[in-house]
Amino acid sequence: MTRTFDVDHVVLDIEGTTSATGFVVGELYPYARKRFGRLLTERAAEPEVRRAVGQIRAMLGEPAADAARIERALGAWLDEDRKATPLKTLQGIVWAEGFASGELVSHFYPDVLPRLREWHAAGVRLHVYSSGSVAAQRAWFGHSPEGDLRPLAGEFYDTENAGPKLVAASYEAIAAGLGAAPGRVLFLSDRPGELDAARAAGWHTAGVRRPGEPYYESGVGDHPEVASFAELEIRTGTGAAPDGPVVGADEVRRAGARLAAEAARFAGFGWMRGTSGNLSVVLARDPLRLAVTASGRDKGELTEDDVVLVDGRGAAVAGTAGPVAGAGKPSAEAGLHARVVRLTGAGAVVHVHTVAAVAMGRRRPGGIVLRDLEMLKGLGVPAEGTAVRLPVIANSQDMDVLGDRLEEAREPRMPAVVVAGHGLYVWGEDLQQARHHAEVVQWLLELEVASGRE
Repeated sequence: MTRTFDVDHVVLDIEGTTSATGFVVGELYPYARKRFGRLLTERAAEPEVRRAVGQIRAMLGEPAADAARIERALGAWLDEDRKATPLKTLQGIVWAEGFASGELVSHFYPDVLPRLREWHAAGVRLHVYSSGSVAAQRAWFGHSPEGDLRPLAGEFYDTENAGPKLVAASYEAIAAGLGAAPGRVLFLSDRPGELDAARAAGWHTAGVRRPGEPYYESGVGDHPEVASFAELEIRTGTGAAPDGPVVGADEVRRAGARLAAEAARFAGFGWMRGTSGNLSVVLARDPLRLAVTASGRDKGELTEDDVVLVDGRGAAVAGTAGPVAGAGKPSAEAGLHARVVRLTGAGAVVHVHTVAAVAMGRRRPGGIVLRDLEMLKGLGVPAEGTAVRLPVIANSQDMDVLGDRLEEAREPRMPAVVVAGHGLYVWGEDLQQARHHAEVVQWLLELEVASGRE
């Protein structure tokens, strides 16, 4: 029986819904179990590992639990199939490495990927909400038997950034984050409790009931039931594919002129030498569209046509000609611009390569603490009595990895982050505020360099 839904967003569970729980339990759990000990001893100082260990100690009520005790607890939780956030975090780290090395390849039921591609092409926005960590979800979609599927998915949610899956408030938070009306979202899961929570938040729901899955015998309650994605038909009221034009060429050109002027200003400061650096400004929120300076162009000589329109993943939007022939392609870093916008709600992002940022990134790899400076008022921070930290994160050529590091280290009061050995990312409500923030942060970095303090 075909179930038809008129929605704009489809949120996907993974285990038991898109993919076999048996693969996760039989392949991924043993893989992680064998590697927890090494992770806990060799990488204990990494922020994500340290945070997860702290959460485990708190859950155990054992503040002094050592690595061996933590490893035993993780093993017990695996045996229970416990949905503990720190367990999922550490699993995600291990699995991401396994997928990246080629030792692991994810599993999808054969009815899933054709439907996901069909819905995506029709303009339906697809997202993921799973008890597995966001890092694990991205690795899962990034290393499928059919290659990298991450371009199909917009947002990834787990129990840490959205909340528990059996609580309606988590689904309310996701809808708010997507900027979606609850009645325009469909949730697909095999667990009746999750479906109940989503429906309580005003979402449409459908239970995916597959023979052999752990919740098959439980049924899906009074929710619409399907045995595969082939029985689902999604109609969206937008009628436009995600790559279809949502802003006009003239609007993109106007944004290009503004970005060119800002780039010339920063190039004049020596912050965007040659073709380095990139700037972006938001032109639409739903779906997200940004105008980004084109890659490979001299930033001191940009014109209104040296701009590319990109989507919420940083990919060039087809059909808008960038908006003109010859506009080039976006930098790979456009994906990080989009991530910053989705994370902070910013309206513009500035990425510059300054000597002071690189120097202080080397000098203070743990972050740069600033206090008692009048210039902090330019960032909305009191000039006296308050310290604020400018985060420093390790560089990566993988924008998903770099985005995860930025999200982990971000200080809400500081609209900037230093990427070690690379440069500076700064953002603001609009292009003018982003420029002002960049100038203030650079002044603070130059002061720290001049002070000579380690």
